[in-house]
Amino acid sequence: MATKAADLYDEDFYAWTQQQAEVLRTHFQGDNRLDVEHLAEEVEDLGKSELQAVESFIEHIIAHLLKLDYSGQAPPRPHWRAEIVNFRQNIDRKISPSIRRKVVRELDELYRRARQTAAVGALVHEPDLIRRLPKSCPYDWDTIWHRDVLAEAGVDLADSESSGRRPPSGATSVGGKRVLVSRSRKNK
Repeated sequence: MATKAADLYDEDFYAWTQQQAEVLRTHFQGDNRLDVEHLAEEVEDLGKSELQAVESFIEHIIAHLLKLDYSGQAPPRPHWRAEIVNFRQNIDRKISPSIRRKVVRELDELYRRARQTAAVGALVHEPDLIRRLPKSCPYDWDTIWHRDVLAEAGVDLADSESSGRRPPSGATSVGGKRVLVSRSRKNK
């Protein structure tokens, strides 16, 4: 029979790491057979590593959405779109319900960094891009996670399904729109 901690490990790795670090700190104080503080820090850092990876992917998605929406450059657009799909696939492997809640709360800070990234990336070809970028985040979680950047470019993954080619993992149709969704986790 699975314990509550074991269930949490399977359902929300980030929350599990934070809980286990706290349990180590509170229940093994004074037991000098274990280096409790360092052990707890290492367990905690496993979860923080997952969180930081998801935050980084989200920042890159936002930066690419900004470039798609505010840049006049045409040649890099297919690359930006492909990167957004790839970043979402990477997020899908790492995100948990508690990480999702945390990044949604931190969208303003993630946006600030993404805005800088987008502006720096355009310095050579569009040095004035920073002036065109909104000061506050124009995207909510749903847009970051579900905006169909491929369909915006005229790519219809439904065509690849009917021709026998498989769509990218995580692509599906919702209300007639193609979106990237998670098949492996709940509550995204």
